[in-house]
Amino acid sequence: MHKIEELQQYLIENSFSQIFVLVDEYTYKHCLPILVDKVDEISERQATILEIPSGEENKNFITVENICNSLLESHADRKSLLISLGGGVVTDIGGFVACIYKRGIQNINIPTTLLSMIDASIGGKTGINLNGVKNAIGTFNHHTVSFLDTDFLKTLSQRQIMNGVAEMLKTFLIADKDYTKLFIEKKDFSYIEDIFIERCIRIKEEIVEKDFYEKEERKTLNLGHTLGHAFESYYMTKTQTEHLLHGEAVAIGLYYALKISEKYFALHKETFLSIYDFLSTYYKIPSLIEEKENIFSFIKNDKKAYKNRTYFVLLKDIALPVINVEINDFSLFL
Repeated sequence: MHKIEELQQYLIENSFSQIFVLVDEYTYKHCLPILVDKVDEISERQATILEIPSGEENKNFITVENICNSLLESHADRKSLLISLGGGVVTDIGGFVACIYKRGIQNINIPTTLLSMIDASIGGKTGINLNGVKNAIGTFNHHTVSFLDTDFLKTLSQRQIMNGVAEMLKTFLIADKDYTKLFIEKKDFSYIEDIFIERCIRIKEEIVEKDFYEKEERKTLNLGHTLGHAFESYYMTKTQTEHLLHGEAVAIGLYYALKISEKYFALHKETFLSIYDFLSTYYKIPSLIEEKENIFSFIKNDKKAYKNRTYFVLLKDIALPVINVEINDFSLFL
C-alpha cells in the first residue's frame, strides 16, 4: 500500500493515455474533491469521472456493462488508467472492469472507507454478485496498485467505521494475539489509530505475498466469511429489511465461527469470552434458529464450497487459524 503523496509521481512516470476515475454518489461528493486537491495530475489531465450507484445491490453485471460502455464511448485504449475511488463495492467493480476491458487495463485503488483500506483494496481480488450470491463472479488482478490516505476516514459515518472494525478484528484474530487484545480494549471507536490500520494492512499483505491465489494460507482471511456472506446475501433479498453492511455480516460470522471453534477443539469458553463481549456490544448478533433454512441455503452456494460440501475457517486459539474444516451439519451452529 502506497501513500497518496506518491500518486502524483506515479501518474507522471507512467504517461497514461487517459485517466478515468470511478466513483459512487457518496465519493463523488465527499472524496473526489479531496483527491483532486491532493493530486494535481488528475485535475490537469482532466480525468473523466464515471459515476455508479452506491450499494452492494449494484455490484452486478449491469453496472459492469455500463462502465464498459462508457469506456468504449470515450475511446479508452489499453494504455488507459481506471482509478477506483471508494469503498469495497467501487474497488471490487473497478478491479473487475479493469481485468476484462480490452483484456486488461491498469487499475489503481484509492480506498475511502476503513473496510476497503484494510481489506478490499489489498490483494488483487475483484468480484461482483450474481443472483444475490456474494462475489459469485470475480478475478484475481495482479496489476492493481493501491494508494492510502486516512483523511478519507473523516468523511465516514460511525456505522461505516464499525463496518471496518469487524474486518480489523478478524485480521488480528488470525494473526496477532497482542493486537487482538489491544484492539478489543479500545473504548472509543470514533477514531482508529494509524498503528492499527498499518498493522492490519501489513498482516494482509504478508499473507497475500505468500499465497496470492488462495490455495492455503490466504484462506485464513475467510474467518467469519462463510456464514457472514450468507447473512449478507440473505439480507439483500429481504426488501423490507435494511441491508447488512459487509463488516456487520462478518461480525455475525465471527461470533458463530468462534462458537463452532469451541466445539471442534474443546476450548474453554473463557478463550473467546472477551471477543464475544466485544461483538455483542458493537454489533447485533441475530439468532440462527428463526432463519436457519434461508441462511444455510446461501452457505451451500458459497464460492468456497466444493462438491456440495462446505468449508470453514476456525480457530484453535487466537492467532492459530485452521482452514478447510468441513461442516455439513449446520445444527452445530444452533
